[in-house]
Amino acid sequence: MAQALPPDELRATVGALADALEAELRAINRWSDRPPPPEAFHDMGAFGGRTLGFEQWIQFVLIPRIRTIVSERGELPSQSAVGAYAVRELDGDPDADRLCSLLSRLDWLIEYRTESPDGPPAREPDAPETAPDTIALGDTGLPSVIYTLVDVLPQFEGEGLEAQLQTYDVFLGVLSPVVRPELSALLRKAAAATGDPVSRARIERAARSIADGGQAVG
Repeated sequence: MAQALPPDELRATVGALADALEAELRAINRWSDRPPPPEAFHDMGAFGGRTLGFEQWIQFVLIPRIRTIVSERGELPSQSAVGAYAVRELDGDPDADRLCSLLSRLDWLIEYRTESPDGPPAREPDAPETAPDTIALGDTGLPSVIYTLVDVLPQFEGEGLEAQLQTYDVFLGVLSPVVRPELSALLRKAAAATGDPVSRARIERAARSIADGGQAVG
């Protein structure tokens, strides 16, 4: 088995996976703009089974929990069975194959602290064939997940956009500075595809900052 990922790299990889989960929920129209009532989060049971739909639990419990751990550099759990649960819960759903694959990848990352042997599923067609599926300190190439994140970036506004941009700063803290021009170019492409003028200007500003050696946020 591959060597365990360093804690910061593991958190960055899991954080990127949370973004990929959000992108997939949006792609299959399972993302909700309206949160459940507060009482739905009380005594909700495993995977929200008592009070939430499974996709609701992913959106409103799992993804925020991952992002909090990543932003606060907290400890990831030692076990995860969400992928196994997803395979049972979503069996027969023709739109849920990639969602199940992403959640199974999360199980592997949590359990083994390394990438699964198959790597992340369904690389975006815009990603170069040589884009790596994992990241290591000082890598000189962008991981394939970044192409997925850039592709969905035009959908975000306000605080959601800021949260997305913070993910790129996590990667910049791990990767070699030589990736900055390419990442900046990708963000400029995302800005050009963004309809909201405020969001477009914000992404363009992040692209310039990264090109100049700064961060996307801050």
